[in-house]
Amino acid sequence: MGVCKCKMTGYRLNRRAAGVVIHGTPGRPGPRYAGDMFDIRSLFIVMVATNAVLALALWVGTNRRLQGGLAPWALSLTAQAVAFILFAARGTVPDWASIVVANGLIGLSLSLVAAAILAFRGATAPILLHTVAFLVPAFAVGALVHDIGARLIAANTLYAAGEAALLALAWRRVDGVSRGAHGLFVASFALGAVSLAARAAGPLVAPGTIESLFAPNAVQAFSLMSSYMVILLSSVSFLLMQKERADHLSAQLASVDPLTGAFNRRTFVELAAKALSRAKRLDTPLSLVLLDIDHFKQVNDTHGHLAGDRVLQQFAEVVRDQLRKEDVFVRYGGEEFCLLLPDVPGPGAVALAGRIRKAVARSSFKTDGGGLELTVSAGVAARIEEGPEALDALIARADEALYIAKSRGRNRVAAVSLGRSRAA
Repeated sequence: MGVCKCKMTGYRLNRRAAGVVIHGTPGRPGPRYAGDMFDIRSLFIVMVATNAVLALALWVGTNRRLQGGLAPWALSLTAQAVAFILFAARGTVPDWASIVVANGLIGLSLSLVAAAILAFRGATAPILLHTVAFLVPAFAVGALVHDIGARLIAANTLYAAGEAALLALAWRRVDGVSRGAHGLFVASFALGAVSLAARAAGPLVAPGTIESLFAPNAVQAFSLMSSYMVILLSSVSFLLMQKERADHLSAQLASVDPLTGAFNRRTFVELAAKALSRAKRLDTPLSLVLLDIDHFKQVNDTHGHLAGDRVLQQFAEVVRDQLRKEDVFVRYGGEEFCLLLPDVPGPGAVALAGRIRKAVARSSFKTDGGGLELTVSAGVAARIEEGPEALDALIARADEALYIAKSRGRNRVAAVSLGRSRAA
């Protein structure tokens, strides 16, 4: 999030007829008029309004359901808004409020952004992080309240480090988020870190320019504009990432079985049509396996449907452990599942089905009543040179093979090819 770079100043801002007067500290030059440049208090008010409007938009636009990191983000914007109010009130409120508390709130806003990023990733930030983030800058500027240069260096160094930490935290992209939105998000923290680091280095590079760094000039304008850009860029890109991930999750929910995480039957038809078309075009093998848990009805009748659901979830995990990334795993209906195996010929599909059968037989499926031992039957069909070219025919052949496997005693794999059958 953005940080206003004139918050560390000990100068008091008062109105004169010509504009703003910046009072020097003991041992430094006296007042300097800058009414022909800009009103610093007005810029602070703009920053307050920006943060307040963004926080309110989040609250209203989400119907007060601030999820996925939006709640700490809104709190961060609010903390910055209060800090900017205190900065603007410098000279009319005590220094402990306009310097110590205000800088502590800026530190707190950074930790709240970290909490928002972690929440977006499904993690939680410890409460201690927020306490430390508030106290460290507050004590740092409080200890240096009479040394403007040292306070400038210390505060901006701390905030630059905070922005760099946020940059590192935001670096890894989340599934469902585009490179564009993620790039803008990362760039906002990079801009904040660079701007604050440059601000902190100013007195070290040119010690005689400390007073000018607080004056309403081009340097101050760039500093404030950088903060303003960081606030807008990070908030807008964070909202874009929220929307993109929500759309991604909605698409997933529409295409997968919520219980097992396998694709649903409708999605299978779409994916299988594409895979079969590719196999025809490139003349590559394609296999299909139907899996059916043996005597699954007894699990529901004996242990209840909730136990049956847990068994299905565990079964899905056992199967996934045997699959490649490109294999398509589908819940075909009830306790029946389907595997679509691109570039896998019939013998390879039979071997895979055999490994799954053995893995299921070795597994213990946990229920409230203890562990269960299950078996699975599998039917395999393959698209080979003389094989079927239609998806319905491929499914029908796999279903025929599954019937053979069950009729021969279950807990086995059968494959049908050109009217000939063999069991494995």
